[in-house]
Amino acid sequence: MKLAMGTREVFDAESLLEEYLGPRKRGLRYAYPYYDGLVTNGDPDLLCTGDLLAPALLGVGVDVDRLHTLTALMPLLQRALDKLPPGIELIEADDVTLDLVAALYDPLDDPDVSDRDVKGSLIAKVLHRKRPALVPLFDSKVRIFYQHENCVPAAPKDGRSWRQYMELLVRAMQFDLRENAEEFRRLANLVPTVGPGVSSLRMLDIVVWMSSAV
Repeated sequence: MKLAMGTREVFDAESLLEEYLGPRKRGLRYAYPYYDGLVTNGDPDLLCTGDLLAPALLGVGVDVDRLHTLTALMPLLQRALDKLPPGIELIEADDVTLDLVAALYDPLDDPDVSDRDVKGSLIAKVLHRKRPALVPLFDSKVRIFYQHENCVPAAPKDGRSWRQYMELLVRAMQFDLRENAEEFRRLANLVPTVGPGVSSLRMLDIVVWMSSAV
């Protein structure tokens, strides 16, 4: 499987996905099914404070101060989430929709927002569960995986906004989903029937993250 717009190759996507989705012993468990299946308000369109704690299941600490910041950002995040069309997957999204996904991160670039103790990766972990087929997860491992001059180039010397970064990342991930669509359909057979569903976008994140973790 060639990913990151053809700049990286993963040879064991099936085994990586099986390891992540399969049962594990205490201390060795991954986030599935707990993060993906966490029930908060059961509404894919409405954020609640319970959603702000979900990143903890992906290993991101959400202490009182971070919860304070996320709670303050929630109206801005909700406003951006409201603009996303329902039922759209990243693989089929048009440029307008891709730009709306990137715009989810505008609050992090707003100079009027105080308490800069959250990053885009944390916001992604909050919002992904509301649109698991459209809003990608990412962290430092995913960022490094996709960083390539022919994929997501390193930031220029004068920097770039979170929106500019996400405009590049979502398009790179869409390219990967389209180029490997048949493979992801096959990998979907590995998702446990008794657990929560896993979108192709979530599978892409798992494969990238696991291949970067070994």
